[in-house]
Amino acid sequence: MEKTENNEIIVIPSFDKYNPAISGTKAQNQISEGEIISHSRYVWPFTSKIDVTLSWNENYGDLELYVYRSDDTLIGHYTDLYDSSSKDGLIDIDIKTSSGFLPMGDWKLNVYGREVSGASLDYSLT
Repeated sequence: MEKTENNEIIVIPSFDKYNPAISGTKAQNQISEGEIISHSRYVWPFTSKIDVTLSWNENYGDLELYVYRSDDTLIGHYTDLYDSSSKDGLIDIDIKTSSGFLPMGDWKLNVYGREVSGASLDYSLT
């Protein structure tokens, strides 16, 4: 667990204890091994932080998350062990700036099926 910075964008493990019952807009999907599914998240003007949570059943596979700014600059690549010391089927991160607001526009969140048992794996992204 560490903080990563890229052009004043800071990504840290989220400490707000993800609760699926009260989370925001949720994308639910299925992914196969080796597949990349792209999602977008619009960042409104004057947004200083966004919370991104990818969850799945860790007993049936392993996923990765790639985050890109609206100008397609890669912010970072995150695995199940980024936000905790054990595999728990959850990548929960906060993205913010060192000062001011995040660049507005459509940010890209790519989910990669690193390992998948069976034909596909269900996941949710909030």
